[in-house]
Amino acid sequence: MLDKISVVVTCHNHEAYIEQCLRSVFAQTYRNIELLVFNDGSTDQSGQVIEKILKESPFSETFYFSEENRGIVSIRNDALTKIKGDFLLFVDSDNYLDDQYIEILHQSLQEQNVDIAYCQLWDFVNSRQVLRDDLEFSLDKELEGNLIDMSSLVRVSKILNVRFDEQLNHKALEDYDFWLSLILINHAKPIFVKGIKLNYRVLNTSRTERGNWDKYYDSYFYLLEKHQTLLPKEVLKASQANVKIWLKSYLESDQQLTENILKIKEKDKHISNFQREIDLLKSLLAAKEDEIDRTKAELEEKNQEIDIIKNSKSYKFLQKLKGN
Repeated sequence: MLDKISVVVTCHNHEAYIEQCLRSVFAQTYRNIELLVFNDGSTDQSGQVIEKILKESPFSETFYFSEENRGIVSIRNDALTKIKGDFLLFVDSDNYLDDQYIEILHQSLQEQNVDIAYCQLWDFVNSRQVLRDDLEFSLDKELEGNLIDMSSLVRVSKILNVRFDEQLNHKALEDYDFWLSLILINHAKPIFVKGIKLNYRVLNTSRTERGNWDKYYDSYFYLLEKHQTLLPKEVLKASQANVKIWLKSYLESDQQLTENILKIKEKDKHISNFQREIDLLKSLLAAKEDEIDRTKAELEEKNQEIDIIKNSKSYKFLQKLKGN
């Protein structure tokens, strides 16, 4: 009998994307799926969209949960108490799956006799890879920075009592901590699968989160301290490597900021020069306007003199002599 795979879709205010996400789950070539959808207190129309689309679910085991906003950590921990599958796949509602996504991950996981199957992320808007090129798993690389996206297939029997850390709710790296716990505590074996990609939507909020180094490293050093008793030497090595990455990113950001400041100063200089040219032109224009006003006054004065002459008796007498 085919293994049952629990697919957990989590949604918070993604009314524009949730339908595409759910329909991509419906279209999976692997069919023994238990679908659980969690609406984490959405304030937009996500709930209405979910309820409508789930009426078309092809899976007999389809469940919908909608509550007030609790955060992704609490939602995922709740899901871990409800799933009945042999394998688990989390899917964020702003992403979507290719038709063979689950089938390929499951096949690779079974053939290699491992516990976690993960793949590259594909920015389908800009047609580019999101993650680093060398995603083949090694513990050293994983300790330096997470290789495994949340939408990876995991063997449920390897999860046991591991849960998402509530200390990381509304923070960062909750998925990283989950995978580290499975690998370091429960000895789960991961594998990178080349034959498939997760269709990943890069939102402005995603960019903001990735650029928030303080938030990232607050969570990162919390994780290192949490897991250091298991691999102290490796943790130290990883932290040193990651600080170098942090410093490099900071220096690059600082250099970019300096370059931007210089560009702004150069633009300000051009603007200042342009402003001086404008002021000079305004001055010349004002002088021309004064000259025109003087010419108009002189012309008006000449016209008045002509009117006086035309109204004089001598002018009228001359006009009569000319027969006018």
